[in-house]
Amino acid sequence: MPRFSINAPRINQTLDELGHLGESPDGMDRVAYSQEDIAGREYTIKLMREAGLETRIDTAGNIIGRRSGSDDDLPAIALGSHTDTVPKGGKYDGALGVMAAVEVARTLQEHGHLTRHPLEVISFTNEEGTRFHRWLVGSRSMAGLLEQEDLEAVDDDGFGLGPCLADIGGDISRIDEAVRKPGELAAYLELHIEQGPNLYQTGTPIGVVTGITGRAVFEVEIEGKANHAGTTPMSTRRDALVSASKLVLAVQKMAAEQEICRVSTVGSIKAVPNAVNVIPGNASIGLEFRDTDMEALAAAEQELRRITNQAIADDGVDIQVHRQRFTSSVPITPGMQALVAEAAENCGMTWEPVASGAGHDAQAIATIAPVAMIFVPSVDGISHAIEEYSTPEDCANGTQALLELLLLADQRL
Repeated sequence: MPRFSINAPRINQTLDELGHLGESPDGMDRVAYSQEDIAGREYTIKLMREAGLETRIDTAGNIIGRRSGSDDDLPAIALGSHTDTVPKGGKYDGALGVMAAVEVARTLQEHGHLTRHPLEVISFTNEEGTRFHRWLVGSRSMAGLLEQEDLEAVDDDGFGLGPCLADIGGDISRIDEAVRKPGELAAYLELHIEQGPNLYQTGTPIGVVTGITGRAVFEVEIEGKANHAGTTPMSTRRDALVSASKLVLAVQKMAAEQEICRVSTVGSIKAVPNAVNVIPGNASIGLEFRDTDMEALAAAEQELRRITNQAIADDGVDIQVHRQRFTSSVPITPGMQALVAEAAENCGMTWEPVASGAGHDAQAIATIAPVAMIFVPSVDGISHAIEEYSTPEDCANGTQALLELLLLADQRL
């Protein structure tokens, strides 16, 4: 049996209250740096203070609540996630991890239990990366992984990151001060909804995350020849959109049939001039591959370049493949996985190993500290949509397992 019990109605109440901030008929709109995001941050800070945490905002905009341990010379154990959402998203992705971390701190406070290690509850800023098209901004800042192009990023309206950070209490001119060195954190523990169907389909309450997916993002630009749609013979056309369409299907087959990588997705397509009576002279597609095996991502890139070279030869078009981002996969160590499994068993819950197909703040923090992740089921595997839902029971189960995981890590690390 667990040593302390979290307050199940309270964790679900805080999730519900946070879920009203940015709520719309089409889903959650709490995009990073928006007024709705700021309201969610203020609510989170209020809860942290009620849980007895000393709160601060670092120069990257991360909210950090700290509770002393019995030995403050030990490195802190951190819990957390993020409260920003994608446009028209759900109210559980990220939010559960932050609300659960606060509930764990509040439970410890109510029982008068002092951990050996200091405890930090962290709400990372801009995990989703919707604005500025740069993701994991807060956690990568903390891990010292930001690049110059992150700092120079502008949004679709031409606004820079600096003023947005200032709006939430950060300071881009001093963002290096947010970096935590290896050894400053004893561990980082994150609870998250699975965002996939595995746990829901099997009816298993707890997922022990074995690794976090790597991600390779590309933009492919195709240059053909624009011409009149009614007067240009089919045999002489250099139709950029036709070539793009062939690539879309080929990318789909790379995962679905050839099994080169776990998943492959073309998520955007543009045609120029985008007129029904003009043969498209230019087209571009945005695509990504994901796998926990980096060799699989390398193989997917190699195949992408092979099929684009074939399209050049077959269609008489010019094609440029631009590698946008490569995010390394993060395997979670057997020892940290074992702690999650033991925590679940101590709470009387069954578990199964699950690989994460989505990215998380944990993959950035893994470069400076050991990490562990707990998954709970997502109904029908839906996420990043208004239908995203995890039951109150599953949210409470995950929070209880997170508390037990913290207590085990506090003893063992």
